[in-house]
Amino acid sequence: MSLGQPAGTKLNMFGRIIHDAFGEFAYHVGSSLTAKKGEPWRDVDVRLILDDDEFDRMFPGIDDPGRVVLHYRHQALAVVWSEFGSNMTGLPIDFQIQQMTYANTNAECEGPRSPLGLMMYRAEQRRSLGGDPQ
Repeated sequence: MSLGQPAGTKLNMFGRIIHDAFGEFAYHVGSSLTAKKGEPWRDVDVRLILDDDEFDRMFPGIDDPGRVVLHYRHQALAVVWSEFGSNMTGLPIDFQIQQMTYANTNAECEGPRSPLGLMMYRAEQRRSLGGDPQ
């Protein structure tokens, strides 16, 4: 990750909140993840990838998961979570919710994915079991 600290920690905290809200981990993807130190990137892409059935339940009527721009609930959630993430982290967050099949088969979704909040979640699990949070 080329974001540095404390931005990376804040981004993972944001990811942990997404997990609490949706029950799934979101992923840091795109150029801000893959850029070498000093290379430019425009925004921080955060993707929540939902099982196809859950995506269809949340966003009925989307026939083409690659063209969700006219689904108002989908767009409202993307805007609200992007703004919340940007305010929380100080980073220009681009949050999107994607259907799993689309995310795993579409060329524009290729590239590494880094789960956000996973380490914090695991530390919380260890702590709740009486283990060392490190």
